Amino acid sequence: MSLTPPPIRRLAALVIALCVAWNSPLLAEPLISEAAIESARELTADGPELLPPAPSRTDRAPEPIAPPPLRELSVMLEWYLGLQHAPWILARERGDFGRQALAVELLAPADPEVPSKLLVSERIDLALGRQPQLHLESAAGHPLVRVATLIDSPVSGLIIRQGNGIDSPARLGEGRLAYAVADSPLVARTMLAHHGIELADERLEHRHFDLGQALLAGDVVAVVAPLWITLSAQLTEEGLNTQQFLAEEHGLPAYDGLILMAHRERLAAKSDDIQRLVTALENATLWALNHPEEAWSLLIASEPGLDSAANRRAWPSLLARLAPSPAALDEGRYARFERFLLDAGQLETARPVSRLAIDPSR
Repeated sequence: MSLTPPPIRRLAALVIALCVAWNSPLLAEPLISEAAIESARELTADGPELLPPAPSRTDRAPEPIAPPPLRELSVMLEWYLGLQHAPWILARERGDFGRQALAVELLAPADPEVPSKLLVSERIDLALGRQPQLHLESAAGHPLVRVATLIDSPVSGLIIRQGNGIDSPARLGEGRLAYAVADSPLVARTMLAHHGIELADERLEHRHFDLGQALLAGDVVAVVAPLWITLSAQLTEEGLNTQQFLAEEHGLPAYDGLILMAHRERLAAKSDDIQRLVTALENATLWALNHPEEAWSLLIASEPGLDSAANRRAWPSLLARLAPSPAALDEGRYARFERFLLDAGQLETARPVSRLAIDPSR
């Protein structure tokens, strides 16, 4: 019994037959005789091909693989671009959005009360806001839901002139207060009620983006700041020393200072994009927390308008308040704030947290 595999034997026989034919003295006959060809055909007829077929050739280079199309998201800020938007700026500049196959358009509002209205009317995909705003607007029937937390501590409060004899909200029994956003009257009323003062509507003056100027000009005794950290730093840079009374220290329960809201009825269609967006923001935030100086340098390089003495002063305090895990939801915090509003007479009935906020990673 031969130990040589059949394909090898057939190949050897074919080579021998060709060699014999090549050395044939009958040069008048074909160099490869019909008998040799037939012999080789018989030896190889039943076996597999000895050599693979030659690959096809092309003169054109293969087409490059096209990257997947970017998913577009329009996001409206709650204020003009500022330090509180650092994760968005850094995610854009570091390529975190691109790595999640997202093209994110950041829009600044013409009025700080516009973002939620545009979101409700489905003219934008997402909007920034504050947890108290979410509760109040949801109670009014607006289909808003929290999908991420960007600043995880309260940042609202009252700012007053330093040295005017007011050392407590209890001394704000007279004079007007300026505010900018729809949930600020709730903050102001709660803080003053905590000290036994009822704040009448006529004492509240809506000044939109012009809070700082209202206090500088002496038009009001205090402003209800939605972000006291940066506003107080800006007023100091303009020569006005201020004092701050913080919302969570004067009657309000803890809440998320800056959140990302989606339209509840479009949530299912946007869930994958939202998860990708929150992942990008988380990566950018963690990098900023780990590299604060590099993050500051990248911020002012990409947005030179943020490079000011006031923002340099405010940056460490604001950075410390950025939520390291934006998707994470403190359900107890939202339930407690809902109960607080119910007890304050702002709601007719408390709603389940699932109607107000979700963790998009779950």
